[in-house]
Amino acid sequence: MTFRTAVPSPVTTLRRRGKARMVDEWSQCPGAAPGRVTPASGSSYDASRPGRDAATRMAGWRRPVVALVVAAALWGAAVSGTKYALGGFDPVTLLSVELLAGAGVLWAALLARGYRRPGSWWLPVLLGLLEPALAYLGDTFGLSLTSAVHGAVISGLESGLVVLLAALLLRESVTRPAILAIVVALGGLVVLAGAGAGAGTAAGDLLVAGGVLSASLYTIVAKRFDDGSDPLSLTAWQFAVAALVSLLVTVTRWTAGSGAMAVSAAPRFWLAAVLVGVGGFGVSFLLFNMVIVQVDAWRTAVVLNLIPVFGVVSAVVFLREGMTSRDALGAVLVGASVLYFAIADRRDAAAQAIRA
Repeated sequence: MTFRTAVPSPVTTLRRRGKARMVDEWSQCPGAAPGRVTPASGSSYDASRPGRDAATRMAGWRRPVVALVVAAALWGAAVSGTKYALGGFDPVTLLSVELLAGAGVLWAALLARGYRRPGSWWLPVLLGLLEPALAYLGDTFGLSLTSAVHGAVISGLESGLVVLLAALLLRESVTRPAILAIVVALGGLVVLAGAGAGAGTAAGDLLVAGGVLSASLYTIVAKRFDDGSDPLSLTAWQFAVAALVSLLVTVTRWTAGSGAMAVSAAPRFWLAAVLVGVGGFGVSFLLFNMVIVQVDAWRTAVVLNLIPVFGVVSAVVFLREGMTSRDALGAVLVGASVLYFAIADRRDAAAQAIRA
């Protein structure tokens, strides 16, 4: 819910490797600046065919962005799904149900395909603690106190936090189109927040914001310490860790006599919780972990600005929460930022191909 920052264009950024998995190769090129990619000596790039080479690589980078858009839609809808399911569960029990559902699907897929050990054990543990454990614990508690619209708006601030953290911690630069797109998107988020501020409480907003900060740190860690682990194995272990942490908290609360609400929850709330766990948690994280090493932080930040738009739309459609003209304006601004960046980045790619 939830990058790398720099690289002038996808034309010089991505290169196919292995099973349709692409990674940046700047570390293999002496003198290359962090976040900038120089084609490796083994690359199939041919300067005499810039148009064809650019077209090939542009086709390669669209797939990761499409996956990010789908993940953004699932994460946005998960906000409304969680808000709805809170009608039958307390926040901690709900999170445990969602995490168990997501982990179950991921492990079933992993075992059916064939188990592969992660590159390291500490990375999935750390990632699992940051997100979904701490991040979604804050989100779920926050959503029990604020509206789905407001929760979706606050979650959209993750992109700006990620770019800021990437610049501070990873020393990555940001292009002008990315800066402008993010500023426009943040402007849209401010408009949305102004429209929905009356529906939330300060405590709920702060809890959601804390979850967003944890998710932002998750993205930086996933990018900085990528060890080439199989995405499905990494995600499955990540959810296992988060589910274990959540279950420990849930058992503690149930021992204190706080579990009666979950036992009496109607089937529709159980269904919503499971759907959020499978789609909003499991599938979305799998998509994200598959492409995080293929896409720069600022591209990911811009695309994931769509999360609040999907969240607001799902809240209006499924939860019947009101949407004012300010809500619509904010959503348009966020969507326009993504469209502007896509156009600007494609022009930059075409210009570099011609110069090549």
